[in-house]
Amino acid sequence: MKPHSSGVPEPMRASVAERESAFFDGFVAEQGDFNPFADSGWAVLARRFEEWVLPRERLSLLDIGCGTGASHSIYARRATGYVGVDLSVRSIEVARAKYPKLKWEVGDACNLRFDDETFDVVAFSSVLHHIPDIARALREAARVVRPGGTVFAYDPNLLHPGMLLLRHPRSPFYLSEGVSPDECPLLPSKLRSVFESAGLVEIRQRAQSGIAYRHVAPKLIDSILSVLNGVDWLWERVGLGRAFGSFVLTVGARPTAEGSSRPELQRAR
Repeated sequence: MKPHSSGVPEPMRASVAERESAFFDGFVAEQGDFNPFADSGWAVLARRFEEWVLPRERLSLLDIGCGTGASHSIYARRATGYVGVDLSVRSIEVARAKYPKLKWEVGDACNLRFDDETFDVVAFSSVLHHIPDIARALREAARVVRPGGTVFAYDPNLLHPGMLLLRHPRSPFYLSEGVSPDECPLLPSKLRSVFESAGLVEIRQRAQSGIAYRHVAPKLIDSILSVLNGVDWLWERVGLGRAFGSFVLTVGARPTAEGSSRPELQRAR
């Protein structure tokens, strides 16, 4: 299997990658790190990931959109072979300094340099909503994951009121501060569709609230972040997070030669 062509013209796709890379290079140069979630928020994501991907003796994992390495905590208990990839050169430099024993590479989700069928798991760590050509990124993930392997993603959910009102570019209440040039929350149905179009099967999906943020922009919103985190936790507790949570988690499997997927892929709860 070879990398697929894209419906997005190559110069346009390249310019998107350059804008996103420049934004995060600048952010990390100024802030020194990119770690958006509180420890409890990363723990929620790790718990959901572990519910869907059971442990194996040796689980190789590609983390796309790894940033400065904070997302590694989601996968650390399951991945004995880990590779983190990000567009941002500065982010990868920081990740290498923080976690020198792990493997980090500068790379593009739409043009992965890895051979076919290299990894047991490919994870998109809150990165698909930065990529206009999501379908191409998913096809690349399906190419480099092994038959029976898993593709996992989490991204901001457009069905969440806060994401819809404050983070969607077409909203009259849109707040652009702290937002990269091309990012936009995604509909769960959109994610399911691109997973299916990439040939993935046994797709599971759920929204999730209670993923506490460490910092957000602008400063006015950050000043009441503890209240907002509390409201989002309550949103999950009363059951609204299952469909309207702040993030949407999606997982699918690459079929084996026999047409089935790995039995460890678990049903969402």
